[in-house]
Amino acid sequence: TTADIISEPDKGARYSRLAQEFAVSVREGQKSVAQISGTREQSVLNGLIRDSLRQEGVLGEKDTTITALTPVWLDSKSRGVRDYYREGMVMERWDPETRTHDRFVIDRVTASSNMLTLKDREGGRLDLKVSAVDSQWTLFRAETLPVAEGERLAVLGKIPDTRLKGGESITVMKVEEGQLTVQRPGQKTTQTLAVGAGVFDG
Repeated sequence: TTADIISEPDKGARYSRLAQEFAVSVREGQKSVAQISGTREQSVLNGLIRDSLRQEGVLGEKDTTITALTPVWLDSKSRGVRDYYREGMVMERWDPETRTHDRFVIDRVTASSNMLTLKDREGGRLDLKVSAVDSQWTLFRAETLPVAEGERLAVLGKIPDTRLKGGESITVMKVEEGQLTVQRPGQKTTQTLAVGAGVFDG
């Protein structure tokens, strides 16, 4: 492993150079990672990297916006702590009988009654005591991401109805309305993922 130290006093020039070198390394097939601290800095660098990847022909020209769910790991103790739950977060409940996940969005967190008000896809309401959240529930943070052909994505948790699980990486081969065609590194077979801009679309 080699490391280059870039001594560039101008932050913008430093980020641009990092983005260009990262994009070239990806185009050449290297497994590269760009790291930076701070949410705002990450967003700026991410935009520069995407522009550089386009210039290098790694990313397609057209973006589609998808909603990605990042699991929030809670143990039996933290599951019952109200502060972990925020409006707009997503919760899924595993139903062992039907072997399916029911998805909800947290509509309201009520401190006085320690209650979560959840809404399902149809707008139906479910009131759930924080103390009643058990191991059949999973909590997620939702964020929207721009995705283009050629994008490398990290799978953060098992995706239902696919063979994909957390810890894997995939490359987007094709972007269509409502779906992505993806491929694992080193494999010829592809898989289709249902995606969308809303939390109930994928």
